[in-house]
Amino acid sequence: MTGSDPKMSPEDIRLYMMGEHPGMAEHRRRFKHIPSEPRCKLCMVPFGGIGGAAFRVRGFGRSSNPMLCSKCTVELAKNGLTGVEIPCTLLFSDIRGSTALGEKMRPTEFHAFLDRFYKLATRAIIDHDGLVDKLVGDEVIGLFFGGVSGPDHAGAGIRAALDLAARAADRKATPMGPIPVGTAVHTGDAFVGATALNGSVDDFTALGDTVNTTARLASAAGPGEVLVSSASAAGAHLAVEQEEHRVLEIRGRTEPIEVVVLHVSRPVPAAD
Repeated sequence: MTGSDPKMSPEDIRLYMMGEHPGMAEHRRRFKHIPSEPRCKLCMVPFGGIGGAAFRVRGFGRSSNPMLCSKCTVELAKNGLTGVEIPCTLLFSDIRGSTALGEKMRPTEFHAFLDRFYKLATRAIIDHDGLVDKLVGDEVIGLFFGGVSGPDHAGAGIRAALDLAARAADRKATPMGPIPVGTAVHTGDAFVGATALNGSVDDFTALGDTVNTTARLASAAGPGEVLVSSASAAGAHLAVEQEEHRVLEIRGRTEPIEVVVLHVSRPVPAAD
């Protein structure tokens, strides 16, 4: 957000989030090429380096939420963006056996191990036009929707997941070697927007069954596997007839979920 737009109507906000209102995606595309990390997770304005210094002069410094710039928090609050329900794609990736890994490392070593995972996962998500929703424990959550990722947000999420899995599987991913991660991608409607307390903007995230289902799918992924729900595969128009399929029972859901199993050692199936 640039801070120069007039107050938007609820329909303007929906179009903005769906990627059908000019502005947001273009800002992200331009800003993400300006150094350097870390960045506002919504508009991609850099906080660090020369780029960060230049943007701070323009009022894009960090807000009370270190993940968002002051311009975005002001605009979110001004426009009353508590959230809208829109189609989106979620990516969940977590480290398999992190408890056992932690037992074998000194606390400082385990912190460095997690930090490497956070950095490579963040890079993969950002490189494919997603938002880093959360970094929690041994898990990274990516969010893709029309306003930031374009209409092919399902394809963007799948490409990011495979990129993330490939980076984690590299023997040089950490000084200790590769990172065993399981990853899942799922597409559906979610409530996407700012969470707030007492009128402040505390975070920008997604809520709902789509989010919870993606988390459950990720917990079923083995090391190096990317589980793609049938909804995401269809949304990305992937040719998956020759890929492995599984039907998974998801705790809390009455119906099982069909997934396509992709591996980092194999190319992404071509879209139809």
